[in-house]
Amino acid sequence: MDINNFFQSKTFKIITWCVAGFIVLFFVFNLGVFVGTQKASFSFRWAEQYHNNFAGPANGFFQEVANGDFMESNGVFGKIIQVNENTLIVKGRNDTEKIISVSDKTTIKYQNKNISISDLKIDQEVVIIGEPNDAGQIEAMLIRVMPQLPTTQSQNNQQNTQIQNLNQQVESNSI
Repeated sequence: MDINNFFQSKTFKIITWCVAGFIVLFFVFNLGVFVGTQKASFSFRWAEQYHNNFAGPANGFFQEVANGDFMESNGVFGKIIQVNENTLIVKGRNDTEKIISVSDKTTIKYQNKNISISDLKIDQEVVIIGEPNDAGQIEAMLIRVMPQLPTTQSQNNQQNTQIQNLNQQVESNSI
């Protein structure tokens, strides 16, 4: 068989496509391994720095991350519980508190307006997108402040009724 005929044969084309397919699968697999490693690394660094960031865990070290559930490393949705000069503490999913580092590069938006970190208030709901750092914090690139839902008159009436019922129960138990 002539070498030129081999390169033009159907067998050579099939072998070439198979090798190319394996190369693509190899790169996709390695991309998945890379992403998984980054998520696991962030969770480990966060747990390792928990004491430094939050003055010690209530249930002991590694208790809350021992269930094998990885945390979101590139963002958080939650409620602001503390605002400092260049950091926020946000309570996210499963009451996980995360420290958010805010820099000059961070964009903070409320509706269509850009605002500053000094405009943020405790109990505001925020969505934060950023990058994890080695201290177990998230370096924010974008902070979006969510508008509060207006309460309707019927919700206020329902809440007042519930409060009155609780007060009546307390009074009847104390007698």
